[in-house]
Amino acid sequence: MWSWVGSTLSMLGSRTIGVTYPLLAYGLTQSPTSIAWVMFASTVPGLLWYIPAGAWIDRIGPRRVMVWSEFGRGLLLAGIVFALVTDTLELKLLLVVALAEGTLSVHSSVAETVLIPSTVKPDKVENALALHEASVHGMVLAGRPLGGLLYGFSPIVAFATNAVMLFAAAATLSGLPRDIRGKGKPLGKIFGEMRGGLTELRRNRFLRSSTLITAFINFMVQGMIVVFLSEATDDHLPSALAGAILAASGIGGVIGAITSLRRGRADRRLRHRPVMLVHLWACMVALVIPLVFLQAWWSFAVALLIIGLAGGLSNVTMRTVLYEAPLDEVARVAAVSRLGSYSAVALGPLLAGLLVGWVESWVALLILCLPMGVLTLAMTTMPGFRSALVSVPRLETTMREMETALRHAEAAVLTAEVALGRAEGVVRRMDDSPYGDEGAEPPVTEPHDAGPNVASSFVAEPHVGGRVAGQQISASQAVAT
Repeated sequence: MWSWVGSTLSMLGSRTIGVTYPLLAYGLTQSPTSIAWVMFASTVPGLLWYIPAGAWIDRIGPRRVMVWSEFGRGLLLAGIVFALVTDTLELKLLLVVALAEGTLSVHSSVAETVLIPSTVKPDKVENALALHEASVHGMVLAGRPLGGLLYGFSPIVAFATNAVMLFAAAATLSGLPRDIRGKGKPLGKIFGEMRGGLTELRRNRFLRSSTLITAFINFMVQGMIVVFLSEATDDHLPSALAGAILAASGIGGVIGAITSLRRGRADRRLRHRPVMLVHLWACMVALVIPLVFLQAWWSFAVALLIIGLAGGLSNVTMRTVLYEAPLDEVARVAAVSRLGSYSAVALGPLLAGLLVGWVESWVALLILCLPMGVLTLAMTTMPGFRSALVSVPRLETTMREMETALRHAEAAVLTAEVALGRAEGVVRRMDDSPYGDEGAEPPVTEPHDAGPNVASSFVAEPHVGGRVAGQQISASQAVAT
């Protein structure tokens, strides 16, 4: 619960900052160019620092990294508040703060991917990830309007509130159990450790395929969003309606994550089916809808809702499989996977903007649909590709193996109990026999070929029977043990 609360506060702060940064930059300079610069400064660390961040998190521990990252982000935003109060804030300082805060934000986003599953029981990992995925989309829906609302009161109020959110996240996460990580590793090996995420991702067929497909889908979806924004500008669509349409993907993501959370027993059957293939087909249909309905504004809303719904389901599956990577490499694998998705989100609008500038909007949509359709058909019809998108998490396989071993252990215990009962029965029969009585007269045995010494030993030792019974008891106890 506390890891989820801390992560939610962190995400809410990040979403509000994404709105207040460009608003403050424009307020300082009255230039749209400053908006682009500050947004570039806050997002470029994602392209440069995901892989190093994953290596640091695996080395130091997710909780520790996230606590210090959130605390550092809070200090940076408190510095902006101080500069606003003293009227000393300039665009250069804002760019430096945005760059540093964006770098720390990369650490937090990767660390929470590892931290959330590690705080629940193994059989509850998927439910925890589904809840966290719903929170991600929910904070996107709530954070952006909240950022605009707070900035409407005052920039000081907006950034002070953001700083309080991040400090609260750090304080909440600091109460979690300490990380257990390897100590004493040479610092020089950190560069070699960065390759571990790439190696593990290349080894895991499902993660490799799903990461590439997710990046491709994000690239196409960002292109569709650029087409929508160009159409909305040409048609003079109200900005509030345009924002609501873009928010449809967040609504779909919340529904998809909640659906994943409530799948219950059906999830055991669905888990063997290609969820990523369903994601591909859903996004293919979503790209076709605006093309069929002549770029009507409501068709983009329906398309984004479908994309968000499919994305919420597939993200939970990917993150569940991702957590099954080796414990000391989870963050590095998550960082590489996140880098692929983030790069597509960053580069997609740029290339799509060039495409929309060259051709008409419907042609741009058609160009986006064609490679999407080719990939979807290839992944569906080719068995080798299709099998790469099916994943049975190792956690479930391990649980089945443990259940089988437990049944074998129970059978062994029952067998041992039967054997012990039989041994006790043998001991009781021996105690009731004449050989077990202390006063019983032993039979006279003819010496035959044994010689007179053997016969005399039986006569001279009247209590041999008792010793034999004692030896049998010791043997039965040994069997039972």
